[in-house]
Amino acid sequence: MLSQSALMFALLATTVLCDVAGQVCFKLGVGHDDDAGIKRRAGIAGFVLDLIGSPWVVSGLLIYVVEFIVWFAALSLAPLSVAFPFMALSYCGVVVASRWILKERVSLRRWLGTAAVAGGVALVCWP
Repeated sequence: MLSQSALMFALLATTVLCDVAGQVCFKLGVGHDDDAGIKRRAGIAGFVLDLIGSPWVVSGLLIYVVEFIVWFAALSLAPLSVAFPFMALSYCGVVVASRWILKERVSLRRWLGTAAVAGGVALVCWP
């Protein structure tokens, strides 16, 4: 059985993973460089209709619902002064996912900044 501390960090890690997955889904839903052949509707109304009809956007929203529930479970165990800074790891996860899933170019400076954020989270959240 997991200790309360291990469960807390597992729940927090799950919220981070859900946040990253949701953001990737949203990006895929609104388009990125790999889907240049997809026809998009014109104007604001067209954009909204494309969002509503996108399975990626719907998936991202469903993932966010799961994240919302897991976040409350995490908050029931974690001090807010640990839980909220831990969520900064979402920034790191999005950079990694942007590079490996979306094939975006990530500069050395951005990698260094991502490492700095991860280091800051470790300083704040390490038991």
